[in-house]
Amino acid sequence: LQALAGMVSLAISNAQMTAALVEQERIRRELELAREIQRGLLPAAGTDDLPVCGVNYPAMEVSGDFFDYFPLADGRIVWGLGDVSGKGMNAAMLMAKTISLFRCLGKTAADMAALLATLNDEIAETARNGMFVTMVAGVFDPRSGEVCLANAGHQPPLYRATDGRYREIEAECPPLGVIAGVEFVEQRLTLAGGRLFVFTDGVTEGKTAGGMLGIDGLKALLDRHAGGDAEAQLAAVSEMLLGSTGGQRLHDDLTMLAIG
Repeated sequence: LQALAGMVSLAISNAQMTAALVEQERIRRELELAREIQRGLLPAAGTDDLPVCGVNYPAMEVSGDFFDYFPLADGRIVWGLGDVSGKGMNAAMLMAKTISLFRCLGKTAADMAALLATLNDEIAETARNGMFVTMVAGVFDPRSGEVCLANAGHQPPLYRATDGRYREIEAECPPLGVIAGVEFVEQRLTLAGGRLFVFTDGVTEGKTAGGMLGIDGLKALLDRHAGGDAEAQLAAVSEMLLGSTGGQRLHDDLTMLAIG
């Protein structure tokens, strides 16, 4: 009886381990599919010739960060970048909803403040567990160099002038989804040959060999590669932060957008 019980116990244990492995493989495939769908929501690199570009590197299988940009019929370019609170599948699902709404509404909305107000009301109505989205949305006119943008609680975009001076554009409104009925403020900026950088806190809080990158470290990197195009500058920042992980996961999602 003892020998038989041992054999039965081993068989049950093997069956349980097999079931667990099958479940893990199913979850892995679902996460891979979710990541693939997410990547499909972002603009594909190198598929256009617009003066706007971006990068996104998730810290986990799926990301709560997003960016998007697309041209309008009159030649202007609508762009946006955001960061969903929290991590994991809940953040990824809210990210997918927000970026889809943004692309749909942004094709007809001329006022970025009104666009964020609409997004805010929708997210506030359906978001759960205190989740919210920080986001910057804008429209860029390549002919005049003018950028009209609205900031919903996101960290300040960074404008770099042609002479190397910087200006941080502070947020004036709360994140999306916190409370409905918020009136957002539109700000205007003329690039005059300069470039505007929008990014999530995964960039400035990213780890380097010397510690946290920070805003000063980001400025130094952008200055070092100012002679190249926007894609080269974003690549330099990405390579610095990705190369400092030692093959480990990123501390947070890394997302940047360059305009101009």
